[in-house]
Amino acid sequence: KGQSDTTSRAMASLSVLCDAAKDKLSAEQKLLAERETAVAADREKLQAEKEAMMKAGITESDLLSINVGGQIFAVKRSTLLMAPEDSLLSLMFSGRWDESISRDAEGRMFLDMSPPVFSSILSYLRAMRLESEHPAKKRRSLPIDQMYEAELKAVCIYYGLFPKPRMSLQLKSREQQGLSIVEDEEGTTVRQTAGLFRAAFGTEVIETVATWKFSVVSISNGYLFAGTTAAADPSQNPYSSSSAFGWACDGQVYLGGTNYPGLGGWVGWQAGDHAIFLLDIEASTLKMYHSRTQTLHTLALPVEKKQWRLHVNLYGQADVVKLATPTAEEEEAILVASCGVCQCKAEVVRRLPSSNVACCGIGSQAWAAGDNNCSTGPGARHASHREG
Repeated sequence: KGQSDTTSRAMASLSVLCDAAKDKLSAEQKLLAERETAVAADREKLQAEKEAMMKAGITESDLLSINVGGQIFAVKRSTLLMAPEDSLLSLMFSGRWDESISRDAEGRMFLDMSPPVFSSILSYLRAMRLESEHPAKKRRSLPIDQMYEAELKAVCIYYGLFPKPRMSLQLKSREQQGLSIVEDEEGTTVRQTAGLFRAAFGTEVIETVATWKFSVVSISNGYLFAGTTAAADPSQNPYSSSSAFGWACDGQVYLGGTNYPGLGGWVGWQAGDHAIFLLDIEASTLKMYHSRTQTLHTLALPVEKKQWRLHVNLYGQADVVKLATPTAEEEEAILVASCGVCQCKAEVVRRLPSSNVACCGIGSQAWAAGDNNCSTGPGARHASHREG
């Protein structure tokens, strides 16, 4: 009888393990199917846009007339497309957004920058097009008169003129047990295996601008947190740290560790959710475009310099999330969403990175005044802005 009981217990344990393995396989198969569907949809969308541009007569050989700060430039579209494929400059002049670019009284495209700055950028792009091995790509600064140096640097950063370094998705955990972090060519998967409230943090400090894709594979107990933190040694509940900014389940929105339920209409995470995050250090903002609800949410970060890192907080066993590098189309989604918030028709978010002023003209300090009005308070920096 004793042997029979032991065998029964072993069989029961084996059954539990098999069920867990089946659940894991099912979740991964579901995620793979969703990815394949998304890729197919993106391909169809891209093909439709290409066909529409061809019908409209838009080609890389187009000669564009651009009014830059009052001076007229004639430039081939192909020259502007020498900028990195995922850069704002390349996206603007890809032909897909020609109708959204600001124009002057004569109908010419208009860019609000000093002509010498644009001239220096054109010279750089033309050198890239003409030099077979593209040694110009190795540059990280451009020559210009000293009086324009600051503006040129800001414009190059803003328009993404130089290729962005690949963002590290490497994470670490304060806990020794209970959290599995697996890196592969597709990204980083974080899985809670034991205990409650396990957090993972980026191993590298984000210096300028960073984007990442956050996917919810499964939720066991209805709680997840995704965002950023500057805490060097997070506490027991890192989402409540004074430097924690991000979004959790049940509509929880954390600003400096304080929960503002439902801020900006946030409803919470669900299994199968995908979101694109954009952390802009110069602008002191953290943005998140949520694909299921197709909404943009924005939080203002402290303006003082901090060492910001990725931050993920799981609650229960079998919670699984994935971080990945977004595609150019996915990055474009959050840029276009940002454009829609403030209805800018020129640059997607019209500001210089050297300032703390968004396109609404509201500084990042304004929200601290406690006024939710769109034009004077935190609404100018949060997703609720789109409603006002």
